[in-house]
Amino acid sequence: MFIHTAENQSWLRARWQALMTHLASDRAAADSAWEVLVRHYAEPHRAYHNLSHIMALLRHADAERAHMARPEVVELAIWFHDLIYDTRAMDNEQRSASWAHHAMHAMRIDTDLIPPVEQCILATHRHEVTSTQIADLPLFLDIDLSILGSSPEIYQRYSQAIRAEYDWVPPQEYRSARADILQRFLARPALFFTPSMAARFEAQARQNIAWELKELSSLQTGI
Repeated sequence: MFIHTAENQSWLRARWQALMTHLASDRAAADSAWEVLVRHYAEPHRAYHNLSHIMALLRHADAERAHMARPEVVELAIWFHDLIYDTRAMDNEQRSASWAHHAMHAMRIDTDLIPPVEQCILATHRHEVTSTQIADLPLFLDIDLSILGSSPEIYQRYSQAIRAEYDWVPPQEYRSARADILQRFLARPALFFTPSMAARFEAQARQNIAWELKELSSLQTGI
């Protein structure tokens, strides 16, 4: 569905190396971290949360770079935020943040970057701004949810991919849980926290979510 290609992997590898060079990281540790990232994001159950997701977020980050206080925080959080992705678990964000913490220390990255990266990762659990001390947190969360404002065709593929990642959940239970999540998003005064991302994605995101809720309701009632 969201296909990751060899060409994309080459782009991502170069992107990772450029970031590590910019951060003056330990090369051996950075290479080791790269191998772990590739292995985890290539897990077979990931129909959406794979390296194509990371690539898409990095491209959105590039488009929003002028609005970032510390671009390195956003980029590191993008790389690490879905490292652990087990749809049967409830602690993916905590485990991803913990792994990121140890990896960044091993790579000898500026320790000032580590806490905000961890907080960005942890905030993806509920996609709420829990701290006003991290300037880039709202934008990072907006970038992570940019798929909600994609074209209707891409959004439909996204909704199918999420269902595939939860294929072990019985249909009725999945529809109910998914609808609850989408309704919570739709009930927000604004889906996106930052003006630039809201201008790009808010209107389409609300249309997409309304479409999926209608689809879920139709399947529930058999209409």
